[in-house]
Amino acid sequence: MECDRGEILKRAAEEACLNERRYHLCSQGTLAALMRSFGIHNPDLLRASTAFAGGGVRRGHMCGALSGALLFIGLLAGRDDLEMREQAVRGLGYCDKVYRSFEERFGTVLCRQIQKKLYGREYELTRQEERDEMHALMERMEFACPQVCGEAARMAALTAFEILEAGHPVATSLIRLFR
Repeated sequence: MECDRGEILKRAAEEACLNERRYHLCSQGTLAALMRSFGIHNPDLLRASTAFAGGGVRRGHMCGALSGALLFIGLLAGRDDLEMREQAVRGLGYCDKVYRSFEERFGTVLCRQIQKKLYGREYELTRQEERDEMHALMERMEFACPQVCGEAARMAALTAFEILEAGHPVATSLIRLFR
């Protein structure tokens, strides 16, 4: 059974956006949307992605949506063993593609700088009142963190299709699109 790539890209982006609106942990929401869209169930990876929300433990560094997208690409194309240098280099190449696309689209990969572009200021996400304020603002805006998550998921999904086309064995064994 052939998959509809356009539908999968749309589903991944929409679900990542919805997850951020509903659950607020950008790294997890983006990763969960990608895994679900590609038929992967990996609760261990999802749990581990918690640490990358809000720019890494809510500290505003690398955007959590990008982190979730990169974790997904690493799952598909990264190395299985520390001795597998070629696989590591190949996986990093795919990750770099997503990273550069994200950076080109948003002008930065840093959560705090994306906040400033979207909301006009940076938020201290370690403080509950700051998170609440930002989340309330997100709900009123046409383009905010949920849409950043959607775009990151779409970028990763495009790269995932490239990985599948290249026939990488781990990716083809994990993804349940054609079964």
